[in-house]
Amino acid sequence: MKRLVPACLVAAASVAGLQHPAAATARETVSAHAAAPQMKTANATQREARAAGVPTVVLTFDDGTADHLAAARTLSKRGLKGTFYVNSGRLGSRGYLSVAALRAIGREGHEIGGHTLDHPHLSEQFEAVQQTEICDDRRALLKLGFDVRSFAYPFGDFDDATKLLAMRCGYTTARGINGLYRPDSCRSCPVMEKIPPADLADVRATSQTGLPRTARTLRESVTRAQRQGARGLVVFVFHEIKDDRRDKYATAPEEFAAFVDWVAKQRKAKTIDVKTLGDVVGGRVWPVPDEM
Repeated sequence: MKRLVPACLVAAASVAGLQHPAAATARETVSAHAAAPQMKTANATQREARAAGVPTVVLTFDDGTADHLAAARTLSKRGLKGTFYVNSGRLGSRGYLSVAALRAIGREGHEIGGHTLDHPHLSEQFEAVQQTEICDDRRALLKLGFDVRSFAYPFGDFDDATKLLAMRCGYTTARGINGLYRPDSCRSCPVMEKIPPADLADVRATSQTGLPRTARTLRESVTRAQRQGARGLVVFVFHEIKDDRRDKYATAPEEFAAFVDWVAKQRKAKTIDVKTLGDVVGGRVWPVPDEM
């Protein structure tokens, strides 16, 4: 039987909304000291979004595949920044980013986030395995010199224990893969995530899986938010950027470039903003607690 985090801890985190590791003591989660600064930063971000009066687009990339170096450069040429979630245990393996390539992405100002060591279905693992996958991955990325604040659940798979562990490992956000509007299966879902996100341990995103991954489909998620006239986050999840119609997660390079061109023009026209998830939420970079 899988051992879960003690019920009292899960309940405490639930009451706190899992806003950050501050649900426990400073020694237990390293973030009790961050509660006030983080709240201040989140409130400032919210005020900025209200002042801007436009949706904020967040471009995220999962798995650290080798093609993400070109994707990062595509963004950089247009003055945009993305959040790249990588599995540190895969770095240097065939088909994945090398450490040098990841550092090149970081030097261009893109955010580097954690995605576990080896990309397992976390909810199917014992708690100790989940902790190793999440915390040791973050340790490895911090050791490489990256300011790692953001995490993404592999396969969007997690449970209450996983959420608590992600926050206790020092992450300021943990992103899922769905929760926002889909025309085919989630018409009642919100079009945008809130600023700051309603649950920092489950940041909602646009799920494109199963939909045509075209520039037009991607644009519609943004224009839908613009029509609402509301403020919030439109969080995109990309995987490989390659020509492979058999891969339901892949986005063709020409479609990706066309969408990014459009995003850059919208940003220049000040009809949207574009930020990394770490910059949206803010907060300092915490070390992984020694006991984790």
